[in-house]
Amino acid sequence: MQTGQARELHELLQQTLSECVPFCRDTRLAPEVLEMYREGSIFREPTFCDASCKIAGLAAPHRYLILSANARCLDDVSQHPEWGLCIWQTGRCFKVIDRFEQSGFTQITLLEIPEPLVPVFASDALAVVERDLAQQARKLFEAVLKQPALPELSTRLWLDRLEHPLGINDAGNFFELLSHPTGDWKDRPWQSSRTLPAS
Repeated sequence: MQTGQARELHELLQQTLSECVPFCRDTRLAPEVLEMYREGSIFREPTFCDASCKIAGLAAPHRYLILSANARCLDDVSQHPEWGLCIWQTGRCFKVIDRFEQSGFTQITLLEIPEPLVPVFASDALAVVERDLAQQARKLFEAVLKQPALPELSTRLWLDRLEHPLGINDAGNFFELLSHPTGDWKDRPWQSSRTLPAS
């Protein structure tokens, strides 16, 4: 790798880890879908991904806590600015760095990874910085379990936007699994049965 490319990757890595902030996406997942989010897995979400920047009590049994430096806030253009709606562009890559259950609720912590960094993060073991982020996410989870859900994030209109599991199609397969630590997944993208946006 050339020096310039290495420097660019290093800067991208620093931004990914130092500027990431939490976003939440509450939903209800089938048990077999929940089980698919194994620590260390990296997958691609081919559709636009919605979440909220407003972190409070859970409005559903399962929460994706997304750590990212690249979400776009749509408050200025949204018809529902009370949601704190943020989105990611199509094709984003996410790594599962933790899945934690407590008091009947489960949090799946995802780290959004720029595609050039996927090989850096594709490891059987979490790096120290990933474990630190996962530990901070657990502390946040324990704190919000003591808080009520926000009314604006508990409406059917909002929750219906979040009903599809991230990275997984209607047949219960990953759209594209980029890395899995156990090695028991076929090394190829799966075809989706969920309708995707036109390119």
